[in-house]
Amino acid sequence: MQQDFASEAVLFPLPPVINIEVIEVIASKLKQLVSSGNATLVLDASQVENITTAGLQLIISLEKTLSSLGRRLVVKDKSEIFRAAACEAGLENLLKGGD
Repeated sequence: MQQDFASEAVLFPLPPVINIEVIEVIASKLKQLVSSGNATLVLDASQVENITTAGLQLIISLEKTLSSLGRRLVVKDKSEIFRAAACEAGLENLLKGGD
């Protein structure tokens, strides 16, 4: 199901590997997007091949930060690896919407 995200949304494609070695680079890019003031941040998780606990923690922290600012995080096109990691960590809320 294709969703139409409003023009105030910004899209960020997640890299194939999200682990402790790259988390600082990803966090820095996401911090810039949070500062941009867009109402919705859309993460494209279609290319995720490997995501560790650190990556999931980053996404949870991002969601909490955006929520506290009255904004929204959407994760779309989740790869099977992303889905499995989120389920295994008990983070089914990351799987709602976006697809």
